[in-house]
Amino acid sequence: MLQLLKKKTTDFSGAHEEQLRIIEGPGIGSLIQNVGRLNILYFAVQDFPTLSAMYGPEWSNQLESELREAITKEGMKTLQHDDFHIFSFNSGEFFFLDPTDSMNNFSLQELAYQFKVTIENGLKSDQISRTGNSITINSGHSSFQAEQTNDKLWSGFLSAMGKARLEAQKSADISKLELSNEFNDIITSSDVRCHYQPIVNLNDKSIHGWEALARGPRNSPFRSPLTLFDMAEKIGKLFQLEKISREAAIRAFGEHSPQHKLFLNIHPRTIVDPNFTPGQTRILLDKWGLKPGNIVFEITERHSVKDFLTFRKTLDHYRNQGYMVAIDDAGTGYSGLTSIAEIKPDYIKLDKSFVDNIETNHVNRALIETFTDFAEKIGAKLLVEGIETQEQARTVTDMGVHLAQGYFFAKPQREKPQLTEKALTMRHNSDIFSNTASYGIPVKNLVNKVDSVESDIPVPIVQQKFKDTHALNSVVVVKNDYPCGLVMEYNLNKHLSGKYGVALYSNKPISSVMDESPLIVDFETTVEKVSQKAMARPRKNAYDDVIVTWKDKLMGTVSVQKLLDTLAHVQVEMAKGTNPLSGLPGNLDIEKEIDRRMKMNKMYSIIYADLDNFKVYNDTYGFKNGDKIILQISNIISWAGKKHGACDDFVGHIGGDDFVMVTNPDKAERICKSITRIFKRLVKKNYNEHDAANGWMEGRGRDGSISTFPLVSVSLAILDCEPDQNLMKIGEQAASLKKWAKSIEGNCWVRERRKR
Repeated sequence: MLQLLKKKTTDFSGAHEEQLRIIEGPGIGSLIQNVGRLNILYFAVQDFPTLSAMYGPEWSNQLESELREAITKEGMKTLQHDDFHIFSFNSGEFFFLDPTDSMNNFSLQELAYQFKVTIENGLKSDQISRTGNSITINSGHSSFQAEQTNDKLWSGFLSAMGKARLEAQKSADISKLELSNEFNDIITSSDVRCHYQPIVNLNDKSIHGWEALARGPRNSPFRSPLTLFDMAEKIGKLFQLEKISREAAIRAFGEHSPQHKLFLNIHPRTIVDPNFTPGQTRILLDKWGLKPGNIVFEITERHSVKDFLTFRKTLDHYRNQGYMVAIDDAGTGYSGLTSIAEIKPDYIKLDKSFVDNIETNHVNRALIETFTDFAEKIGAKLLVEGIETQEQARTVTDMGVHLAQGYFFAKPQREKPQLTEKALTMRHNSDIFSNTASYGIPVKNLVNKVDSVESDIPVPIVQQKFKDTHALNSVVVVKNDYPCGLVMEYNLNKHLSGKYGVALYSNKPISSVMDESPLIVDFETTVEKVSQKAMARPRKNAYDDVIVTWKDKLMGTVSVQKLLDTLAHVQVEMAKGTNPLSGLPGNLDIEKEIDRRMKMNKMYSIIYADLDNFKVYNDTYGFKNGDKIILQISNIISWAGKKHGACDDFVGHIGGDDFVMVTNPDKAERICKSITRIFKRLVKKNYNEHDAANGWMEGRGRDGSISTFPLVSVSLAILDCEPDQNLMKIGEQAASLKKWAKSIEGNCWVRERRKR
């Protein structure tokens, strides 16, 4: 009998050995002989044999390890001691034995259910990211009273175990639990509070909005939103709880700028519930100084939407009133690509499972880059959750992610929290040359001053503004200098041109006809990105002016025509040979410079620069980070030329990771020493902490196999040229020199006379 009770030999490293008592063999006998009463909780993964066969032993072992850890943590948290014991009799099941009197203050049925809900929700995110489905934990309970003889001890203990298993197989009537009465009291008294967590613009570290997170009463099992909403769903009171939570979130939101967003979690079933009407929400918004444009309905929970046609029509109805939509946990469970295609969200939220180990997980890195590009193409913003470290924040920022939230920026609090000091002072890799980088022209260079009016100004006054100023195409509506709407002249005329238009709007405020969701961009946003966003708008708004802000306050506007003219000019410059990434002259100008040097009838030197191990870095860290390294080396070469070269030195960008500098022979070596020294020091900032510390990275080589590679380095080849050398001869000699330089590991330079 003792041998049958031995647990499976599965290692567990989630808790200290002294805290986690997984009994083996005779330890059980010793336990039941020395206790008067033993309270037993039982937990089993529903359909574990089937799931194990589907997902394999690695998944099974991982799940059992996580389940043991979750049971241990919940036991220590709820009972406030660690004198309990855990053992496993069969795969996928665990018995929790408490020999103390701590459980005497609880109903065992209530306690088993509380453990079950907390454990299921704790495992949900990881399981959905791994399998696309959540798991169900069946829970049971019983108690064991010690007898005098060993035979009765064992039979009594086995009987108690069997009773706990039978309880787990029953369908518990949750409505009869004392917990359900406590929950009903919470609903009746609307005893739900709201905490807020900021959502951050990674571009400028400003707060884009806050997510409202419901909390139950303090010192209650329903303090956790997971337990709170799980109970609501099980007893059919999800709509009531969400309504109370929304009201609490709006009521306590407090001061905000007109552009700040409030993210409200909402279940898909609530959206199509006949009792859910935006009219009720609108009344509440008006009372507390909010507009539909401030509200983002975050479609949450991982449940399928059975009638997508009705669901989408309902969403469109709310969107037409100004509300926005986010889809939560994109790419997991039911929030997959089909849902995104059907819902067409304004925000796409990625679950924290995509961020875990983002510094080293190249697959997750590629997925986030793909989602970022996808979001931009459909006119949405990508929001990554679960940012807990500075390295994660730096990584997603450098990847071009739009928005983020997590403990690194701020923990949820009753009063809307400000960002942490670490978040505000964070510098990322692209900051190194932020003063000289030229990814694109910032839109601030194109801004025009614009008239602005408060939202309560009557429509006729704005109409008169347009009549008095013929060059005026738009007026920005503001609230305390924060833009909250846009009025285009053509759109105002459309409202007033009807049979009763003038009479209808004669006494109405301008807010009644303004666009409540105009395109608003930060003044540092590039012209290219602004143009993309502008053209991604609905056709009727595609050519409306774009509002430009500085620290969320109105700076001015820019017309789409001006954006397109500027882009056309850039394309002309590119056609002339200027490299669009580095801004350096291209091949045509390089040839002109060499021709100029030949005509001077003097010796000159050409420095060829080429990056080593760049392809594997680009493949692993992504092309956006690859571009940053190219930009970094171009700035270093330019700086070294200005610092150590002659006044008429020339720097050109052949393409990709190849550059040239034309200088005087006596300056070449000093320039090369400077380039190699600076690049060696700064290139580490383009890697995550793990790779930078190792001095190497893991990646896929040209043959497709995984291997380790040194950090990116620069190879420089100095070619001393006579005035009468032609371009063909220079090319042949340069190819030989570059091959020699690249054969040397690390940052190096070589010269024609074979002297390093």
